[in-house]
Amino acid sequence: MNSVSYRADKGDTIKVCGLYNFDNKQKVSAVVELTRKLSKKNNTLTVGGLYTVDAQATVKARLNDTGSLAALLRLQVKPKSHLMISGEFDMKALDRPPKIGLALALVP
Repeated sequence: MNSVSYRADKGDTIKVCGLYNFDNKQKVSAVVELTRKLSKKNNTLTVGGLYTVDAQATVKARLNDTGSLAALLRLQVKPKSHLMISGEFDMKALDRPPKIGLALALVP
């Protein structure tokens, strides 16, 4: 397990993160992040995961305590070029549609 702690936003935010790889090949990983905003005195807990399907495909997901669920599918179409499909859904605001994104990163 790897962990890190740091301050951001000119010292107003404290973040503590932990990463655990379930296997030696780092195909399956889990991460936990706790964020403390000192000026607003609120905490945010985020848990996430990463699964490497094969050498060309990776799936990531995260969920935080505010009800935001997000997922990302990253496909390698050429060496150093990726197609990413993402979605985010707020489980506390069911009347709003989910956010969906598509990105293409090309490197010659």
